[in-house]
Amino acid sequence: MNYLIDKILRGTHRLYVDHYGQYLKPLDRISDPDEASDIIYQQLESDAPCMIARYGSVEILCVNNYLGIKKYEHNIWKYITDKSPQFWWNNVGIQNMQNNAGFFPLTEQNLERFGELMIEDSKQVDILGSWRLEERRLVDANTVKAVQLLLLEPFHTKTPWTRALKEKKVLVVHPFAKTIQQQYKQRRTLLFKNPDILPKFQLGTFQAVQSIGGQSFFNTWFDALQYMKDEIDKQDYDIALIGCGAYGFPLAAHIKRSGKKAIHLGGALQLLFGIKGKRWTNPTYGMKSLPFITENYYNNLMNEFWTSPAKTEKPLNANNVEGACYW
Repeated sequence: MNYLIDKILRGTHRLYVDHYGQYLKPLDRISDPDEASDIIYQQLESDAPCMIARYGSVEILCVNNYLGIKKYEHNIWKYITDKSPQFWWNNVGIQNMQNNAGFFPLTEQNLERFGELMIEDSKQVDILGSWRLEERRLVDANTVKAVQLLLLEPFHTKTPWTRALKEKKVLVVHPFAKTIQQQYKQRRTLLFKNPDILPKFQLGTFQAVQSIGGQSFFNTWFDALQYMKDEIDKQDYDIALIGCGAYGFPLAAHIKRSGKKAIHLGGALQLLFGIKGKRWTNPTYGMKSLPFITENYYNNLMNEFWTSPAKTEKPLNANNVEGACYW
């Protein structure tokens, strides 16, 4: 797409949306923390395999872009009026896939493959942590249970869904595997006032690939994903807790297909083990999302037993990822 035409079309679309509003409407989300926690708890207590997940912003925007290119009519008026997605690749979004989501190498063929993967894996979702309008293009609103994104976290109710982890074999897939192990073994009972948030269970960890900025030992993002799928299949566990960037959503779908339960919490998973990050020490974080979240809400969750990720768990280019928000 010609640079000038790109600027004109995207600018016109933005002006239209600012004046008339967005075409897509949010999913019907549960915003009561007790109700959301109970739905997740019941899902985990059932015998059926399940996928509880959320979309990352960079990933869903990329898939939405792919849908506009491959699945929707290339109609300028429909794009301007927000009825269909952008139908040419968004260069900023593509770069964000590498820098923020860890996707590589950046080729159109790989981005298209990623789009198809996410569309297919979206069919596995049972409960969605909802926050993006684009979700309507990916999940069946009639079958998926949607809860407000932050309510995937167990901190907002006296009856957290994490009590379902008690006495289970729990596999945590995360780049901070070492710190998670240390925090759980040494400080589990000291991190939260409510002991049900982090009950006693058999903890296993798997060191997730961290390829943000496109740095990796693997040739492609898909090779890294397949490696993690293969390694996870070797583990003995009942429930997997996942937080590993763009890998998390397809890993959760794979785990459900393998007959087990997966919860893809994303970045917030580190909080469950008392690991701080700049995103959550921001005193205003979450205030626009839920009415009961007031200033310093997340800071007030923390105490002297919380820690930061180990230096060995911080990549060299961490500052390129939303201002090192996880560190």
